[in-house]
Amino acid sequence: MSATTAQTPAPRVVAVVLTWNDTTLTTRCLQSVFASDYPQLQVVLVDNGSEPPCGPQLQQQFPAVTLIQNPHNQGFSGGANRGLEKALEMGADYIHLIGNDATLAPDAISKLVSACEQQPDVGAAGPLLLDSVRPDTVQFYTAQLDRDQAAHYHEHVGDVHADQEWPTVDSEFIPCVALLFRAKALRTVGLLDESFGTCWEDYDLCLRLHDAGWRYLMVGAATAVHVGSFTTGRTSPYIVYYTTRNRLICLRRYSRDLHSPRRWWSLLRSFIWYMRQYGLLNWRCHLALMRGFWDYFLRRARGEALRTRAGEVPGAG
Repeated sequence: MSATTAQTPAPRVVAVVLTWNDTTLTTRCLQSVFASDYPQLQVVLVDNGSEPPCGPQLQQQFPAVTLIQNPHNQGFSGGANRGLEKALEMGADYIHLIGNDATLAPDAISKLVSACEQQPDVGAAGPLLLDSVRPDTVQFYTAQLDRDQAAHYHEHVGDVHADQEWPTVDSEFIPCVALLFRAKALRTVGLLDESFGTCWEDYDLCLRLHDAGWRYLMVGAATAVHVGSFTTGRTSPYIVYYTTRNRLICLRRYSRDLHSPRRWWSLLRSFIWYMRQYGLLNWRCHLALMRGFWDYFLRRARGEALRTRAGEVPGAG
């Protein structure tokens, strides 16, 4: 290239890290982001209503972050949206939404951006996720979607990472753990639906992007380590309530045959399996599950918006 030829600047990436009542994992996450080899990178930290606020302490450790201090917990979707909005305002070409329980390989962002730049119809790209307890095993690579059951089925979970190659492939679903979004795609379909609060908001956004013609890409050469369910836990009344209610919302929005008795019987069996997973004697979770059903059907019958303040499970004291 001649000296007079202008070099095309790298696309601008804004990494958005969301945290709530945590500094330990968030510090590790931010350290990994700032260790990235990507040249055009800015970082937004969203403190989603921590009590006491932990954002200022983290900003002292990482002065380069742009801090957003939410006055109260807005749920994952609301907290993430405040960061996504700021990133769009900053003129990002790509926005890397990263949970505070994930740490990135130094070249992860570079590989994700490179893959997206080669395929302009990719709306979002994710790194292969490795398990934090067993870093040699795969936590997430690809998943299949079933709109009619409002379900996603993960593949290669627990596979040994070193045992095979992990090429770049399309995936019907990728969780919002360390997902790189094309800013143009988000401007087209909108951000996360804040009525979800938490759980299934990534499923909803995924289908909106797919229906608008955008692809999801899994970049196997890019990796991140993920703790998983650190903030909310895997089985709590909070998670059971939102998982139940929000899955029903997604079922109504995207199922192609909502009134099929067979479909509802299959769905009921999946909820029974879910109850067995969190424990048949776990009455607090049973109550939260029933309230998830009740809140969905009652509010739908009344034509009310399905909005609940983050952290609140109606009637669960």
